[in-house]
Amino acid sequence: MSESRTQRLQRAMASLVLDGDEAALEADPGRVARRHGLSGVDQRSFREQAPAMLTYRQLARLSLIEPLESMFPVLKALLEGAGSWDGCVQAFLDARVVRSSQYRDIAPAFLGWLAATRWGQDRWPFLLELAHAELLETLVARFPDSDPVEGLHADPGPEDLVVLDPATQVVAYTHAVHRACVEAPVPEARPAHLLAFRDGEGEARLLELTPATAALLVRAQTLPLAEAAAALNLPDLAPMTGLLHDLRRDGAIAGFRPFP
Repeated sequence: MSESRTQRLQRAMASLVLDGDEAALEADPGRVARRHGLSGVDQRSFREQAPAMLTYRQLARLSLIEPLESMFPVLKALLEGAGSWDGCVQAFLDARVVRSSQYRDIAPAFLGWLAATRWGQDRWPFLLELAHAELLETLVARFPDSDPVEGLHADPGPEDLVVLDPATQVVAYTHAVHRACVEAPVPEARPAHLLAFRDGEGEARLLELTPATAALLVRAQTLPLAEAAAALNLPDLAPMTGLLHDLRRDGAIAGFRPFP
């Protein structure tokens, strides 16, 4: 089925905003109308409205690029230092992966594009982890609220399961990307285990964990605490019990329930 004029016009407007060759657009704004099979009248309209068309392009591109600059400042600093930020952003725009009309969905779409394409990761193996770490706290803070989980108790026992708050995430990176900053955007090459959660005030927090603690929090969601600890060669649950109490108090853990 052939495209309607409206569909061709929509595609032409998308090209006007997303195409990288701005000099060609400035030289002939009607070229995008011609490329998408619009009539000579439409092509002439694009040319006659050139100032308005180019202003629209600048504003629309800004609305797409600004979330990336604000959500990924360390990644931007890394890539700008190598002269690659603009190329990365244009490759993302060229992929046409932003489908949502919500401003907040642009940064997650960018992260998904990095994961799918592995852009830049041959040169910077930590690049995807860095982008994920920059977005992590925002994703946790924006996690949809839900009703409290029923049937939980406050004190962990050896036969209990750990029930994390729905917003809580346990993540592991091969580089200490959470320590990178704009001034030093290349992270240390060491494993990092993090707990990302919302505290009682609804603020996102990051806590660095030992590998054993991170593994226990993951395993104890499906295995009784004592069994999960034994599998990790943790003979004494007492120190871990205190930490679990603290994490429940701080909002990372919703509570505990008996193993079925």
